[in-house]
Amino acid sequence: MKDLFLIEPNIKYEKSFQNYALTYKKINDEHYFNKYKKALENFRDYLNDLHNYSKGNDLYQGEVITSTFWLIDKKEVVGVVRIRHQEIECAGHIGYDISPDCRNRGYGFQILKLALEKAIKIGIEEVILTCNIDNIASKKIIEKNNGKLLGTIFDEEENEYLYKFSITLTTNFLSLYS
Repeated sequence: MKDLFLIEPNIKYEKSFQNYALTYKKINDEHYFNKYKKALENFRDYLNDLHNYSKGNDLYQGEVITSTFWLIDKKEVVGVVRIRHQEIECAGHIGYDISPDCRNRGYGFQILKLALEKAIKIGIEEVILTCNIDNIASKKIIEKNNGKLLGTIFDEEENEYLYKFSITLTTNFLSLYS
């Protein structure tokens, strides 16, 4: 796990990322497959969209600047994290997912830990995260990364209850992991 790193999406990982997207199709997860489907249709356009979103260009109404990073292990994309530069109600600052083929191996903790380091560089001092109240794995990952439960909220759009967490990022934040 020590060789894991986050990288901005790039052409070098085209095949790996396309395989990543297909893992969601394989398990019939329409939510994530639809999020990544464009990478299968036109990878360069997909990368261009991600780059534009990270710069605040071509955002749809209600969207905020979002930096996307891929979690790489042994030259393979095993996870994706999106860091929103402003909190979004019911979604917070950070959203991440791990390939269905790579779950329950510690990648969730690592991707969030690395994303928090990126959030500091972006200038976020307090990260807000949410997870479905039935997603026990995500709840544990957030808590293991020093997430403090703020309470529960109801997401009307998704018709589900969510836990809402806060992680305060300070200059000594990174020393917690040393």
